[in-house]
Amino acid sequence: MSIGRQGCLSFADRHLTALRSVQHNRSATANWGCKVSILAPSMAGLLKVIESYGIDPLPLFAAEGIEVQVPFRPGSRVPYRNIDRIRARAVALSGDQALGLRIARVAHPSHYGALGYAWLACSTLRQGLSCLSRYVRVLNDQARIEMEERNGVVLVRIDVAQDSEHRPSRDDGQVAALMTLCRMNAGQGFRPAWVGFTHPEPADSSAYQELFDCPLRWSCATSEFALRVDDADRLLPTANPVLAQMNERVVMKRLAEIDKSDTAGRARAAIMEQLPSGTVSDESVADALHVTSRTLHRKLKEQGYSFRGLLTEVRQQLAGEYINDDSLTLTEITFLLGFSEMSSFSRAFRNWNGMSPSEARQTVH
Repeated sequence: MSIGRQGCLSFADRHLTALRSVQHNRSATANWGCKVSILAPSMAGLLKVIESYGIDPLPLFAAEGIEVQVPFRPGSRVPYRNIDRIRARAVALSGDQALGLRIARVAHPSHYGALGYAWLACSTLRQGLSCLSRYVRVLNDQARIEMEERNGVVLVRIDVAQDSEHRPSRDDGQVAALMTLCRMNAGQGFRPAWVGFTHPEPADSSAYQELFDCPLRWSCATSEFALRVDDADRLLPTANPVLAQMNERVVMKRLAEIDKSDTAGRARAAIMEQLPSGTVSDESVADALHVTSRTLHRKLKEQGYSFRGLLTEVRQQLAGEYINDDSLTLTEITFLLGFSEMSSFSRAFRNWNGMSPSEARQTVH
């Protein structure tokens, strides 16, 4: 497999073919549980980028007390600060201030775990971006993605609430990865409406123009990635609503493991998992969260939710996605959503959308 301009077999590929776990050696044990962390598999892209300059990446990781080992443990995490220093060191060694852009060459959904595969299976780019917005903390627990629609454009803002030793390469890498993911789903002809960067325009911005092929904005408060509404809502050939939901459930569990205080998020994950059984209840969800049903209701109320409202929200979201999947019959959708009868599902769907499930399916096609 060739990486970068060298066209040689990747060092990372030779030594990390089955990358699945990253462990700290004894010198870094104290840092392993640090508050700010990133998903370990997401380092695979950085490893390949560093190697693309002819630099052996493993000593850089070793200098930060990180030993890359096979296999990756699913869901394992590494300290943000250490990875940030590795990236800054790579910029210094390569002499390339635009190092972050090379992430576009190597980014792959597998680097982002179940969230990456949920992205691949989403029906539209808007849906994928919405999923990414909800669960980006699985990748970096201090990252935030905000979306808004205005003037025919869906604007995505990306921010990490942490300092960086080389912010341009960090932030460039985020939008470069997003560009690659969008083109994987929408095709290589996809072009954003514009892209905004957090740093001033470099003396030579040709690499940026070549990658994004759209108007560029500089010195923005956060990274910006804008899509035309038509592009955001176009049905994708890679769409697979059921697969998307299966992976989203895994991501929700990962996020729940990170943020134990988010009772609503943890309850939502439990509801999604239990719905097909047809027996989901406040007691069953409370049991999954290892609390009493009384505690569950109290904690949900503190976050502005009710169990019934959360159950309805999850069902409504899933129904909208399942109805677009021709491989599922309405009867199958009924049971996947935990309804015992088609008539109950039809009544609920009509209340949510003002039309029956069969009418909604006809409008889609």
